[in-house]
Order: sequence, then structure tokens, then C-alpha cells
Amino acid sequence: MDANIFFAAVKSPQGGSFFIVELAKKKRIEVVTAVYALAEAEKNIKEKIGKEGLNTHYENLLTIRPRIQSLAVLPLHLEEVLHKIVAEKDIPIIAGALLSKSTALITLDRKHLLRNKNLASLVAPLLILTPGDFIQKCIL
Repeated sequence: MDANIFFAAVKSPQGGSFFIVELAKKKRIEVVTAVYALAEAEKNIKEKIGKEGLNTHYENLLTIRPRIQSLAVLPLHLEEVLHKIVAEKDIPIIAGALLSKSTALITLDRKHLLRNKNLASLVAPLLILTPGDFIQKCIL
């Protein structure tokens, strides 16, 4: 799960990201993320929503208990290939999804991840989906 999903789950209790977190709370899905995504989500929630939002985020994390994928041993060839097709900040997100052998990467990043055709073909069979698409394709 990308950082923007954690952020959106706190910001909008009616949205797909909130629903994804609720599914995880009910143990219907397992959330996998990277430390980088958690740090980015925390920073953005603190800056843009405030302390109350940060408390909600921490409560969500304590309940869903996401598996955190280590990136300590990132294969050099993977990093080199990803540098050519995604922004530097997105490498830990993609690498975490691939190394964890996740079936889907859930993100709201349309510009850099969802519409990146080179990335989609590189990471297949990993699906890169919005929360709504994930719910429709993988849950319903």
C-alpha cells in the first residue's frame, strides 16, 4: 500500500482508501507496505491534517498491523531498472510490492504509477490499482 492510501483513509471516511483500511481491520486483506511509505504518510498527515488525524492513523496501524517489507537487500539490478522508469521517491514503493510478492499495489498516484505503461509491463503480474479498482477486481 502506498503512502497516499494511508493519508486518504484518514482524510476521507467515505472513500475507497478508508474502505481498504476497514477491510484490513476485519482481516479480509493483508496490508504490506514499506517504512518509506509509512514515514511519508505520517509526515503528510501531520502537516496537512494535524494531530487528530495522526492519532487516527496510528490507531489504524495498530489495528491493521501491516507487514513491513524490508528493503535492506534491494537487488541492484532492480533498483537500476526502476530508476529508468519511475521517480526516485516511488522506487521503495514498487520495490516493496515486488519483494513482498504482493498481488496488487494500491495507490492514488495516477501520474507516476497508475498511468505508467512501462512500469505495468515490468512488474506484471503485480497489479497497480486505485482503491476502487482493487475493490472491484479483487474483493467483489
